Amino acid sequence: MRGFAISVLWVLLFAASCSDSNQASQKRMPTQDELIEANKRKVNKEADLINKFIAQSGWEMKETDTGIRYDIYHQEPGYNAASGDVVSVAYSLHMLDGSRITDTDVSGPITFKIGQGDVVSGLHEAVTLLSVGDSARIILPSYLAYGLTGNQNNIPSNAALFYDLSLVSLD
Repeated sequence: MRGFAISVLWVLLFAASCSDSNQASQKRMPTQDELIEANKRKVNKEADLINKFIAQSGWEMKETDTGIRYDIYHQEPGYNAASGDVVSVAYSLHMLDGSRITDTDVSGPITFKIGQGDVVSGLHEAVTLLSVGDSARIILPSYLAYGLTGNQNNIPSNAALFYDLSLVSLD
């Protein structure tokens, strides 16, 4: 009889766990429209944060169609970098709270081929605003930087980044 009671107990526990997993799998998934709206709210909240940072810094910055904010504060004559060009960039990289992440003194200049290099996508676009010798302040929203994942160099997820950069060379 005791064996039968234990068997019944196992059956009841199994049935209860199946019921719980069925309830969990029946939770409503958000619709595509709800996900789009949530993403728009996130992007707008980040844009407000970026705009506040710009205002506190006293800068006047332009904005690209993709959301990059920039101010070319030193401009040299010449043609702008373009997709396929190999560029070398001197830079300092900061979080919007002012903390420095890295710079050219620590890691050396960044050299990459525009459109193909191993740098964040926003940097590819940002350097096309510059000609050799130009210096600019660039703010990349998180979706053009390291996005949801961040990276191993102290950049958290969903972080907008501030670059102070100069286009050193162009090939």
